[in-house]
Amino acid sequence: MPYNSKRKKTIFLMVKVLTIILVWLFLPESTAVVKFNTNIIDAKDRSNIDLSRFEVDDYTPPGNYLLDILIDDRLLPERYLVTYLAVDEGKSTKLCLTPDLVNLFGLSTEVRESMTLWNNDKCVAIDEKKEIKIQYDKEKQYLIISIPQAWLAYNDPNWVPPSQWGNGVAGTLLDYNLFGYHYSPNMGGSTTNFSSYGTTGANMGPWRIRADYQYINTETAGEHYRNFDWSQVYAFRAIPSIGAKFVGGQTYLNSSIFDSFRFLGTSLSSDERMLPPTLRGYAPQVMGIAHTNARVVLSQNGRVLYQTNVAPGPFVIQDISEAVQGNIDVRVEEEDGRVTVFQVNAASVPFLTRKGAVRYKAALGRPMLGGNNSASNPTFFSGEFSWGAFNHVSLYGGLMTTSQDYTSAALGIGQNLYDFGALSIDITHSRAQLPNEEQQNGESYRVNYSKRFEQTDSQISFAGYRFSKKNFMSMSQYLDWLNGNTALQYDKQAYTVAANQYLAWPDITMYLSVTRRTYWNAASSNNYSLSMSKIFDIGTFKGISATISANKVNNQYANENQMFFSLSVPIGIGQQASYDAQRGRNTGYTQNISYFNNQNPKNIWRISAGGGNPELQKGNGVFRGGYQHSSPYGEFGLDGSHKNNEYNSINTNWYGSITATAYGVAAHQNKAGNEPRIMVDTGDVAGVSLNNNSAVTNRFGVAVVSGATSYQQSDIRVDVQNLPDDIEVYNTVIQKTLTEGAIGYREIRAVKGRQMMAIIRLKDGSSPPLGASVITDKTGAEVGIVGDDGLTYLAGLQDTERLTVQWGKKQCTLILPKDKGMNSGKVLLPCQ
Repeated sequence: MPYNSKRKKTIFLMVKVLTIILVWLFLPESTAVVKFNTNIIDAKDRSNIDLSRFEVDDYTPPGNYLLDILIDDRLLPERYLVTYLAVDEGKSTKLCLTPDLVNLFGLSTEVRESMTLWNNDKCVAIDEKKEIKIQYDKEKQYLIISIPQAWLAYNDPNWVPPSQWGNGVAGTLLDYNLFGYHYSPNMGGSTTNFSSYGTTGANMGPWRIRADYQYINTETAGEHYRNFDWSQVYAFRAIPSIGAKFVGGQTYLNSSIFDSFRFLGTSLSSDERMLPPTLRGYAPQVMGIAHTNARVVLSQNGRVLYQTNVAPGPFVIQDISEAVQGNIDVRVEEEDGRVTVFQVNAASVPFLTRKGAVRYKAALGRPMLGGNNSASNPTFFSGEFSWGAFNHVSLYGGLMTTSQDYTSAALGIGQNLYDFGALSIDITHSRAQLPNEEQQNGESYRVNYSKRFEQTDSQISFAGYRFSKKNFMSMSQYLDWLNGNTALQYDKQAYTVAANQYLAWPDITMYLSVTRRTYWNAASSNNYSLSMSKIFDIGTFKGISATISANKVNNQYANENQMFFSLSVPIGIGQQASYDAQRGRNTGYTQNISYFNNQNPKNIWRISAGGGNPELQKGNGVFRGGYQHSSPYGEFGLDGSHKNNEYNSINTNWYGSITATAYGVAAHQNKAGNEPRIMVDTGDVAGVSLNNNSAVTNRFGVAVVSGATSYQQSDIRVDVQNLPDDIEVYNTVIQKTLTEGAIGYREIRAVKGRQMMAIIRLKDGSSPPLGASVITDKTGAEVGIVGDDGLTYLAGLQDTERLTVQWGKKQCTLILPKDKGMNSGKVLLPCQ
């Protein structure tokens, strides 16, 4: 339904009401064709009325129509061409749906095969199934089809069947993250750093080509360092027929059993996201405490996975893809130059597989050793599987072998313990023949567990234990040895726990994260994080929050114990005043007071002051400020600090994306990654806001909405309340289901222009008949219906635009006047 045109809606409503009354009064019981009694219409020339379009109930003129199709309230991924064919000697029409189009409806095989064909086998006789209801919404240009649920092959409301997935359109993209940093101490040289990482790529049909880059440019005390690197270049595509994903090029081994490493080659693996929602893996969270405005960098094998700036205090990062497996390196870079490094483990409970089903992962290629982009020997093959042997019991295993002297094999069992969670146990044996060394044989034993305890509101997101014998060697360790790194750390034991607990009586939520690794030939590495939070009221102050956190990092790079306490009090809508204190083994005791303002969610800012006790007594406090701005074109952040008599620092960042297709180019927010993005085209209508202003059409009428989810239905909504007065939008919700990495494309019927009351006159001085349709030549959209004596309300008009008036098999053309003539009451428009 169009918006911001009350007069137009009123006229349309009057015509519809009049039509219904006429049909009700004069419909003969023996026929579906209506002969209107025009004598009841208050018109000057009753002989000049064309109501043929209303004579047959729900009549649609013959022709081709490009429509959105709704199947049980679920929108198919594209607009489709459907045909209405003339039947009964042209007195009525019949809908023709092609067999290829009906195949997209997700019907069961039995129902689909029972349908007959007509029109020389070009059309499916879907109307023979009386249980299937079809309605053509002419105003919204929707074909609405209702199918009994029992007739569908898929009936999970949270899952869209593969037949309704879209690969999107061809296009190119650039997702970028920019960071700038300057540190200026009162004594010594300053440091300036600029860095960027991101992805560029192209889409062609089902294929996605991607190249990840990293760039750093640093100058410290006159020394300059610059480096640019393509961390991986690869292509991938979905293969829905086998529920798998194919990847080729430079990539990382994706395995639930073996350690990840970088290689050049190909891989084929089952993709859980193509399945109905069940157990879809586990994404880790990173917890820590920052002493100052800090940058947190997550990487794996030298490749940056995620980077962000955080304020002083505890931080939690949960934006890590569940596709990431193995150890993740965490680097916390404080504004004053201090660095804390630790690891978290992203291992998961191996997926349970339905009885009789098989999931698999396979890879073939050559490893890429060191920091270069060239492949090295040996050639390797990796394969793993999970088989649903029984109900709730899965057997899984894997093999890693090379063309030289390394082999490892694993075998395990996964068990659904019902009320007691999910458990997996496996053993891996490795055999490695190192150059000039004795052959090493060893085993590694692993137990993983996951459970949510409903009765106690607690959850163990992941718990894992691994014990490796001294001579056990993983593939990544073997490759390090071949690359010249003979001083390896041989794993002995590894513990990983991630859990949360809600305590009802004190109304406290607790979070726990534990990672501990011990080695046969090196000191242990530990990272412990515990956080407790509570929200409560005191008098008129509502929503006060208190948090206590403890963090311990102990490894070859750092030995730090941290305690943190914060109290935040709301002092108005979108405003908070906070106090926090922290103590560290190496940093001493510090405290801060701060003010936070998010009254406008698009513009968030904060200020704080504080410092350590001895420093505050000397007047060496730290003053900090931060600002974050979110726009439809990207996100900007700025943080600054000043410490009396010591240093000044500033951090800035910008996250953004650019997507280009044959339909246009748009800058937009960077939230997609390899998830789909959807380009929306309003036909040169600028200023249409989408999804709460997360995207806005540019001067060419194009916007890109990111953040869709692969293989799941994504909704895009027009922000109707934010539409300018001169813009009308005819479909306000878009639904798309796309494959991974797709660039979706959808048109939204929108018009921008003025409204006017016109009197349309033909060349002979008469007027087109009442009920004639007025169409804009530019888009083919109807902009008005002729009333009595040619009086017509028109909307969405542009200066000097060409319109066509149609009635029956006749038509005439008119040209709109310029702006001055469109705002002077009733305008006479000659139609020739």
